Amino acid sequence: MKMIKYTGVIKNKSEGIYREENGQIILGVSHLIFISNAGYRLTELKIYADEMIDCWEMVTFEEFKNKVHSGWVVSELPEVAEISVFPLGNFTATNIKNLVKPEELIKEVADIIEELNDRPTTSDICQKAYEEYQKEPNEANKQKLKEAYEAIPEHNRVYVLGDMNQKDNPIRSAIYSK
Repeated sequence: MKMIKYTGVIKNKSEGIYREENGQIILGVSHLIFISNAGYRLTELKIYADEMIDCWEMVTFEEFKNKVHSGWVVSELPEVAEISVFPLGNFTATNIKNLVKPEELIKEVADIIEELNDRPTTSDICQKAYEEYQKEPNEANKQKLKEAYEAIPEHNRVYVLGDMNQKDNPIRSAIYSK
C-alpha cells in the first residue's frame, strides 16, 4: 500500500484523484465505465494506489472483480442500451461497438494499480521481454515474450512499444510468425 504525502505535484497523474484516510493522501486515477442500475450510467471508476476502487461504493480489487462478473460494473453494452450521463441527459444507444471485454477491464485496472505503486505494468514487463528477445531470439525468450504480450489488456496491446507507426507489429511478428 502506497501512502504519499501530497506535495502539490502528482507526477503523470493529472486527473487529481485522491482520497484522504487517517491523515494520509492516497492517490488514484479515474476511468470511465458504466454502472448497470436501471439502465447504464456512465460514471467514473476511481482506482486508488491501496487497491481500493470506488464503483458507487468503495470495494477491494477482489470485490471489484466480482462487481464486473456480476454485471454491476460494465464495459460492454448490449445492442441497444439506455444510457444516462448525469446531469447532462439520457439517450438510447444503438449500433454499439464494444472495445473492452470485462476480463480485459479487470486486467487494465490491475495495471493501473501497479502503475500507481511504481511497479511494472504488463506493458513494462512486455517491453523488457521484447528487449531480451531482441538480444537473444531463442524459443525460451519467444515464449516469455508471448506470455508477457498476451497478459496486456487486448485494447492496450497496440501501444506497448510506444510507436504509433509500427504499433505492436514487431512483437506480433516475433511471436506469431513461423
